[in-house]
Amino acid sequence: MRETKDILTAWKNTRILKRIGTEYPLKSAGIEGAVRDFDYRQYLTEEEAQIVDNAVLTLKADNVEHWAVLTSFYLREISCSKQARILGKQTTEITKILLAAECFIRGHIIELFPKVA
Repeated sequence: MRETKDILTAWKNTRILKRIGTEYPLKSAGIEGAVRDFDYRQYLTEEEAQIVDNAVLTLKADNVEHWAVLTSFYLREISCSKQARILGKQTTEITKILLAAECFIRGHIIELFPKVA
């Protein structure tokens, strides 16, 4: 199975960024260093994104602080150190909260998420 961080980043790309239709090119760009016409960010299918959505909503119902740190980090791209400054906490404390939130998400998606070889 893919790493949780990769899945959450792909979830952000699916939910926040607008797709342009060239996310999954049929061929590589060809010449190394040439300007690429394709967007190589990872995306989830709609079914996979819905599984992650449900896990994130379950996290919100279970622990709002963990949900806020997770969504701030992934959806709003606010670093742990910046969140720590805003909340008046240590960076390590926010990092631990983020890790706990990622583990929560992992626990809720592990059985439902398609396994990738």
